[in-house]
Parts: sequence; C-alpha cells; structure tokens
Amino acid sequence: MKKHVLLFIVSMIFLSAVNSQEYKKKFIKGNIADKTTAVREASGQEGIWLSQKAIDFVLENNEITGTDRDMDGLAVAAVLSLPNDYVSGLSESEKTQVMNKFIELFQKFSRSNTVQIAVQSKVLALKDNMDTDPFTDVLNKFLQSSSVLSSDSSLLKSVISSLGFIGNNISFSILYNNLNDKRYSAYYSEIEQTIKKLIPVSMNEVLQIVHSKDSANTQRIFNLVKQANITTNNLCEIAENVLNDSPLISLKFEALEILNKNKWTRASNSVLSFFTAAQKDFQNGLVTEDQFVTLINSLVNISPLDAVNPLIKYLGELNQQLEYNNTVAQKVVLAVINSLGAIGDKLAFDSLLSVTYLNYPEPVLSAARQALAGLRW
Repeated sequence: MKKHVLLFIVSMIFLSAVNSQEYKKKFIKGNIADKTTAVREASGQEGIWLSQKAIDFVLENNEITGTDRDMDGLAVAAVLSLPNDYVSGLSESEKTQVMNKFIELFQKFSRSNTVQIAVQSKVLALKDNMDTDPFTDVLNKFLQSSSVLSSDSSLLKSVISSLGFIGNNISFSILYNNLNDKRYSAYYSEIEQTIKKLIPVSMNEVLQIVHSKDSANTQRIFNLVKQANITTNNLCEIAENVLNDSPLISLKFEALEILNKNKWTRASNSVLSFFTAAQKDFQNGLVTEDQFVTLINSLVNISPLDAVNPLIKYLGELNQQLEYNNTVAQKVVLAVINSLGAIGDKLAFDSLLSVTYLNYPEPVLSAARQALAGLRW
C-alpha cells in the first residue's frame, strides 16, 4: 500500500514538472496568443518566470510590431500576473529594476490605453512596498504634455485618480492649475477628488494659494480643504491663514468656525486682530450682528486670556455709547458680557459693574450681575 502511495506522489511530481515545462515550451514556441495563454495559466515560480519573460518580450518587440492588439494583451497579462508578494519580497535594487520596466511599458505603449491603465493598477497595488516616486514623475510629465487633452478620457481619468494615491506636491500644483482651465471641465470632479487627497503633502502650495489673496482661488481651495481627510493641525493652520489673508469677510467667518470648533488657541492673535477690525466693519454694516456675536463668543474658546482686555475696552465703549443715548445692539452687548463672565477674570469687574448702573434692558442687567457673581478672585 505504501509503495502505491509513493508511486502516486512521484508520478504527480513528475507530471507537475512536465506541465511546468509545457508552459515554458508553449511560451517559447508559440505565437502571441499562445504566449498570453501560458502567462495567464502558469503559477508559482513558473508563473513568475513567464511574467518576467513576457514583459521583456513585449518591450523588445513592441516597436517592431507597432499597434497590435495581441501584443497589448500579452503585455497586460504579463503585468497583472506578476505576483505582488513576489515583488514585495525583492531587494531594493531589484524593485528598482521592476519599476523601471513598468515605466518603460507605460512609455513605450503610449498607443495602448489598456496597457497604460494596467501598469498604473499594478503600481498602485505595490505602492506600500516599493518606491513609486519615479512613476509619479512619469504621470506628472504625462499631465504636462502638450497632447494630454487628446488622450483617451479613460486614461486621463485613470492618471488623475492614480495620483490621488501616489502623487506629490508637484501633482497638486499641476492639477490645481488644470482646475482653473476650462478645457479640463469634463475632469473637474476627478481633479477635485485627487486634490483633496494631496492636500496633506502640499501644505506649502495650499498656503501659497491662500496668501495670494485671490478671492475665487481662496474660496475654491478652502472648500476642498474642508472636505479633505486631513489632520486637525493642518486644517486649523489653513483656517488661520484664511482668516488673516482672505479679502472675503464671509470666508473669514468660515475659517473662524473651524478655529472655534477646535478651540485653536494658537490663533489667538489672529482672532483678536479680526475682532478689532470687525468692530469697525460692524459699525459700517459690513459685518452682521449675528456674525459679530459669533466672533465675540469664539473669543472664549480661542483667546480666553488675551481677549479679556479687548473685551473690557469694547464694553466700555458700548457703555459710553449708551450714556450718549446712542443705540447699542443688545445681542452684541450680551455676547460681550457673557464672554467676560465665561472667562471669569476679575479685571472685568469695573466694566461689568458699570453696566448695572446704566439704562440697559433687564436681560442685559441680569447678565451683568450674573457675570459679576462668577468672577474668580
């Protein structure tokens, strides 16, 4: 019985070896279709050998055959059948050789969208285990080529999408410029999705857009920033710069909302400068009452220490206006009083006490008394 089992095992090993050799023979002796079949059906070490041989074969002969669907099919089969775990286990120098062949395939098969998309797919599958920067450079140059808009739309969309995973700050700049080019309007959706993914590696470029003080561009990039999956640090850094540099008041308040939500005390000086400027803008009707109240309330979260004196000073001005029988916005004075009460600094005592002696409506007087009671001594 044992003898029969042993014979069976030996025969299976022999048949496996024969079959393995058959794939290689089929590849070596067969036509392009036979080669493609051999590459697709082989596995293990034989499959790796055939994938590599097929890649070399199509690279050596594609210029001779020119546009050829069978060669394209063999190239796609060779690229996709190369095992990811095999490539991941190679040395760095060997990975570089593989990447160079991927790049050569992408460039030499410029006539075949199918091959170029297959190469991108394989590079993305290996992005965590090999250096993709050289391939990123190739895709960046592709986007900058004069003929890029004449490319097949599926290829261009694939390149834009691929850069969302392996792109860099150069990719970001290229794509953002394209976003301002009407010729790329059919690709705006894909471009925006990729730009959002590239924001974390393109902070300097994002801030340059904000510092340009171009309202339309600042609004556009800030909208994308708010939708992007980025760290709180990056989000708040961008928001603070928008607050400082945007010429649009509405956009400043969008930035303030982010800073307030995250209690970003690093922006204390920026928000206090905004508060000082907003006092005049509110008086001139450029900032609404609700916006100004929002700004005052935010000082509790963003500038709890530095805001005390500016709030005391502003409350003194409001008290003086009331003494001169000028109209004082009740929501605004309430926001100032409540903010001083929330901060609780005893320096606010005199200005809050003054409120109680003036002819304010009862809600304001009540708020002042409550704020006084909550001061820390």
